[in-house]
Amino acid sequence: MTRLYPVLPEDALALLADLLSCAPDDLRPLLAQLLAAWSCPGAAGGAGVIALRRTPRADLEVLGGARPGPRQAEVALALLRAASVAGTPLSAYADDALLPEDVLRTLGWRRAGQYTEWRGALPTPDAPVPAGLRLLPLADVPDLSVRRHAQATYADRLGHTLVGDADLIPGAHGSDDAVGHVALDASGQGVGVCRAWLAGDTLTVGSPGVHPALRHTTLRHALLRATGDAARARGARGLVMQAWGDTPAETQADAELGLDAVTVTPIYLSRS
Repeated sequence: MTRLYPVLPEDALALLADLLSCAPDDLRPLLAQLLAAWSCPGAAGGAGVIALRRTPRADLEVLGGARPGPRQAEVALALLRAASVAGTPLSAYADDALLPEDVLRTLGWRRAGQYTEWRGALPTPDAPVPAGLRLLPLADVPDLSVRRHAQATYADRLGHTLVGDADLIPGAHGSDDAVGHVALDASGQGVGVCRAWLAGDTLTVGSPGVHPALRHTTLRHALLRATGDAARARGARGLVMQAWGDTPAETQADAELGLDAVTVTPIYLSRS
């Protein structure tokens, strides 16, 4: 019989850190977003632990999982069933090391998206800026309200997380705001964003965020082109793009840029 114990989110940090092989302080910024957690004790620091994290959408993201081994599926199923009792929709990354796809499918969860890490030569997509919009380097737009609106273009995308002002300030998390770009509409509101990190000759970006009303336009690749051009002027030649929750059409468009999907991790949603 699999025994589970509810744990306070603050007590779950050490358990999650042990499971994920990181320091508890690495996870501490997430504490305010954690709502509930469960642990299944076992050998080698515990058989499994999960915590539920708030997201910008209606779902709660599952963090953690069960250790690999003969009881992994049993423990993962028990943890996920405990978390599902309240009926709130849950999302989780399918990861063989923590939450295998077979376990999620057994519970009736459905694949609803994916995380993709793209790599390749810095592309130069032919993507004009849509009429009525303008692109500026993020360094030229320090206003947090504008940045907040631009960042909110990700809010409906599966796999994205809550952000606060500390995540939006210029240079947050080491981003290069002279390279990253923001899209503004005629009223000056942020309707798109591409954050950038430059290390040597490699540009790393998140897949550009675009307001839902503009996703049928060329804005997404226009942001990527502007950011890429700024990075190329600084010596960049390669691109790493991290994409969460993109549509199949967007994924196909990125593949047509000549990029390789080096990592693909499915994201599942519960049916509750």
